[in-house]
Amino acid sequence: MDNSTELNFQQRSLFQQGYQSYSASELRQLDWGLRFTPTACSLLTLVSLWLQMPALLFAVSFLGMWAFFAPAAHPMDLLYNHGIRHLFGAVPLPPNPLQRRLACLAAGVMNATAAVLFLAGLPTAALIVGGMLLILQAIVITTHFCTLSYLYEGIMRLLGRWHQPLDDEACRRLIAEGATLVDVRGPDEFARDALDGAVHACVDGIEAQIEALREHGPLLCYCRSGMRSQIAVEKLRAGGLDDAHDAGSAARLQRLIATASTSVPA
Repeated sequence: MDNSTELNFQQRSLFQQGYQSYSASELRQLDWGLRFTPTACSLLTLVSLWLQMPALLFAVSFLGMWAFFAPAAHPMDLLYNHGIRHLFGAVPLPPNPLQRRLACLAAGVMNATAAVLFLAGLPTAALIVGGMLLILQAIVITTHFCTLSYLYEGIMRLLGRWHQPLDDEACRRLIAEGATLVDVRGPDEFARDALDGAVHACVDGIEAQIEALREHGPLLCYCRSGMRSQIAVEKLRAGGLDDAHDAGSAARLQRLIATASTSVPA
């Protein structure tokens, strides 16, 4: 059994799609279920293009647009949650986060565009638009990588609105004031190279350690890359630990520790 808490490429792609409060083990449970809806919609689009049926393209377009406005009511998600998943004992799909809903909306627009092009007597152009959509959806289905989510993250970063770990100055100050370092990686990783003085609270199941961590005062969570630390902080804050902070990667935190004593005035 794989007990790793590290996020692989596909899980990082889901993280980028907006599933930022889910740990590696939770994303593994959702992995195949999250492929169902884009697969079903892609098959409908493929049939529509093959038969050159603009009415069916408009219907598929409506599914995507409806999903944007109803995060928990995409018809294909409902079909999966109330039917398909029970055949395999799978967990239900959660409501779609904003990034995934934006992708559904974009797919809806592309389907509608292909339908209009068919009606306008431009089948080649319609097939090109539909073909581009199918390629993008094939990438999502096979890898969970969503081009629109990638672009969304880039735009948010440019606007300074994407999640960022605690800034260097604030992090150094908390270190100097004795904040507790919390390693949220897996037990093997913690045993191998934990930072001096760090306590271990694996991101998988960290909710069960909230009361114990409450006694440690301000918390600086870290992991290998900074993704699991963000997940951990969101879970801790949801449990009432408002003094939990994301310090990012272990390498970054180690660098800040080395300079904290000289950069923060007594």
